[in-house]
Amino acid sequence: MSYPALRTFIAEEFAVDIPAAQLTDDLDLIDTGIVDSLGVLKLIAFLEGEFELTITPDELDADLYRTIGQIETMIDAKQMQAA
Repeated sequence: MSYPALRTFIAEEFAVDIPAAQLTDDLDLIDTGIVDSLGVLKLIAFLEGEFELTITPDELDADLYRTIGQIETMIDAKQMQAA
């Protein structure tokens, strides 16, 4: 599933100089420098608030938040677990 609020948050918080159309599902947010380690924490706080998710300590690994596609898959999985 696509989450426009996620893409908007990333564009407004981290990628202000990058057109939203360039924020593809497979763009590596970490390798490109769009999101750094502090940014991952901000992203996690956003996900918990916006999507009412609980991120566990073992889910704090930055590699889990490399792409918008990975993040959307994680949101879907967590919402399915909660249902």
